[in-house]
Amino acid sequence: MNFCNYKLSSFGLTDVGLVRTNNEDVFLSLKEHGFFAIADGMGGHNAGEIAALEAVRFVSASVEELFVSSEKNWNIFDLSLFNRLWIQKANGWVYHLGKKKKDYKGMGTTICTLLFHERSLIYGHVGDSRIYRFRKGLLEQLTFDHSLTNEMIAKGQVKKENSQNYPYKNVLTRAIGTQTDVEAEIHIAPVSPNDIYLMCSDGLTDQVNDDEIAEILKNAKDIKSATASLIEKAKEAGGYDNVTILLVKADERENLPR
Repeated sequence: MNFCNYKLSSFGLTDVGLVRTNNEDVFLSLKEHGFFAIADGMGGHNAGEIAALEAVRFVSASVEELFVSSEKNWNIFDLSLFNRLWIQKANGWVYHLGKKKKDYKGMGTTICTLLFHERSLIYGHVGDSRIYRFRKGLLEQLTFDHSLTNEMIAKGQVKKENSQNYPYKNVLTRAIGTQTDVEAEIHIAPVSPNDIYLMCSDGLTDQVNDDEIAEILKNAKDIKSATASLIEKAKEAGGYDNVTILLVKADERENLPR
């Protein structure tokens, strides 16, 4: 079983955008288990959609199996290891499907996951979909894009201010399902009351910068209106890709020891 000291509220939306004809993004909320996930698929035909859907289904089924079948009170470190394992096994499953069916050859997907436990958070990701934390009016990117551009920025080969014009900015260095194995990044962080966590595909971040995202979160009356405003902003900026947003807010529960 899993317990979170915070009352979690969430709201998600996905939009095909103004250019694409197919939506290959997927999101999922298992609020009863404190688990949330998004994925942004890639591949020909409908393969990207299949990769994203299967990856999210696999990790969510793994979460449910752990918490429903076991009465054990897991600790944060056990759950961190499980989270890594879930993502790695999801990679194997999607890779297997890509090899099994001709139309799915080469398919892959990004993935981001959030798992709340007691007063902490485990977040994991592969690819360039992102997780942000909005705390006391400040927006912080928690994940590091697994992209060729980001690696070249880190090495000083490309300047961050020029990265939007870099011809290979959407080339991923890690993805789910494209190789037999993948290294998932998993981190643990403390959660504070009124934190808002933003999970999004690059359909948002390629069109809307961090300052604009922070301004929308700051001025929105609730997470539902914030989600709608962020998608609208991405579409106003061109809507060149599918855009998916999942916001999760942590409110303090009453009558709990601090």
